[in-house]
Amino acid sequence: MNSPLDHEKACELDAGGRSRCELDENLDILRGVAMFSSIPIERLRLYAYLSTRMRYGTGEFVFRQWECGNLGYVVIHGKAQVIRELKDYSVFLHEFQEGDFFGGFALFSEVPRLFSVRAATDLECLTMNRETFQKLFVQFPEVGIKMLNVLVRRFVLMEEKLIQAGAEECTCS
Repeated sequence: MNSPLDHEKACELDAGGRSRCELDENLDILRGVAMFSSIPIERLRLYAYLSTRMRYGTGEFVFRQWECGNLGYVVIHGKAQVIRELKDYSVFLHEFQEGDFFGGFALFSEVPRLFSVRAATDLECLTMNRETFQKLFVQFPEVGIKMLNVLVRRFVLMEEKLIQAGAEECTCS
C-alpha cells in the first residue's frame, strides 16, 4: 500500500457485509504479537500501514542462511521451517506458525542470517523493514527490549538443537 488510493482498494466486505480493510487486518495482526501489543494503537496503525504482505509457495525459501536482509516477518497464514544448512545435510530446528515473529536480528543491524527459513505450507507474512522498526524502537524502546529477549531465547534453543544434532552425528570410540 503506497498511497491512500491503494488503501481503499485493499478494502473488501467480510462475511457480515462490513468493510474490512487490509490496514485493519494488519493492525490486528501486529496487536496479536506480544512484543508489539503495548504500543499505543494510533502509533501501531502507522506501522500497520507501512507493513507489507508477502506470499511464498510450499518449499520456497523466505530467506537463506548467510544472506543479509532488512525484514522481520509475522506469519499471517501457514507454517515456516527454520533450517540450519550444513556442508552435507540440513538440520530442522523450529517451526513458525500463525502469529509468530521471526527474522528480528535483521531489524537491528545488517547481519547475515544465521538460519534459513522455508515455507512448510503456502505462507503469507506481514513484513516490517529495518528503517520502520528503528523509528518504532526510538519511540518505544520497550518493544526492542521485548524483541531482544525473544530473539536471544529462541537463538539459544536453536543452538542447543543444532549442538544436539551434531552430537548425534558424531561417533566416538
